[in-house]
Amino acid sequence: MKTPNRGAACALAIAGVLSALAMQSSALDEVYSPNVEYRELSVEYNGSRTFDANTQKNDAQEHEIALEAGLTPHFEGEVSVGFAKDPDDALRMEDFEVEGRYQFFEAGENWIDSGMLVAYDFSTIARQSDSLEVKLLLQKDIGKFTSTANIGFDQNVGRYSQGGPDYVFLWNNRYRFNINFQPGIEIQSDLGSRREIGNYNEQEQYIGPAIYGELIPHLQYQAAWLFGASEASSSSAARLLFEYEMHF
Repeated sequence: MKTPNRGAACALAIAGVLSALAMQSSALDEVYSPNVEYRELSVEYNGSRTFDANTQKNDAQEHEIALEAGLTPHFEGEVSVGFAKDPDDALRMEDFEVEGRYQFFEAGENWIDSGMLVAYDFSTIARQSDSLEVKLLLQKDIGKFTSTANIGFDQNVGRYSQGGPDYVFLWNNRYRFNINFQPGIEIQSDLGSRREIGNYNEQEQYIGPAIYGELIPHLQYQAAWLFGASEASSSSAARLLFEYEMHF
C-alpha cells in the first residue's frame, strides 16, 4: 500500500545526513532533477563565466563535458572531464568526475519527487585534493510550474584535503510554456563553510532569469544570466548548458 509520507520522511532523513556530514565548490552549476530517464544516453556541455569590473572577480570560468546514461529506472551514471579558469589565469583541465544520481520513488508517487546525487572528482592538478559532492534533489510540479531544488555540500578529500564542507543551495522555478521555451528564475548560492553560513556577504549569491527547453529534437538547452547579490559575488554571471539525448 502506498504511504503518502514516505517521500517527505526520506527527504528529511537525507537532509539530516547532509547536516551531519557537513573544498571548494562553484555556486554556478546545473540544477538537477531527481527524476532519471531510463535507457537514455546523453552528451552534455555545461559552462559558466563571471563578469565584474574587479579583475579579481572577472572571467572566472568552468566548463564540463559529460557522458551520462540511465542504467536502471532509478539510477543514472555519469563520467565527465572538467576545465576551469581563475581570473587572470589560463584555462586548464581540473578534474575527472564519476557521478551517480538515484531517484527514490516514481515521479508523482509522493507529494514531492526526491533523489540524491553523489559525485567524486579526481583532481588532475598536482598537490590539489580530490573532492566529494553530495546533494539532496527535490522537485515539485504545480500546474504548468516546476520548482527544483538541490541542497548539499562539497568536501575536499584525500592527501591534500583541508577545511570543512562547503554548502550549496540551488533552485529554479520554470513555467512550461511549451517544449521549446520555458522561462524561469534561478538562484545559485554557495553558502560556504559553517562559519560563512552566518555571514551573507561572504557567500557567493546569484539570482536571475533563465530559459530552458529544446532547440531541435533531442537537443536540450539551459541558459541563465545571474546577478550577484552579495559582496563576495561577481556583478553578474552566465550559465549555459547543451545536452544531446539518445536512447538505447
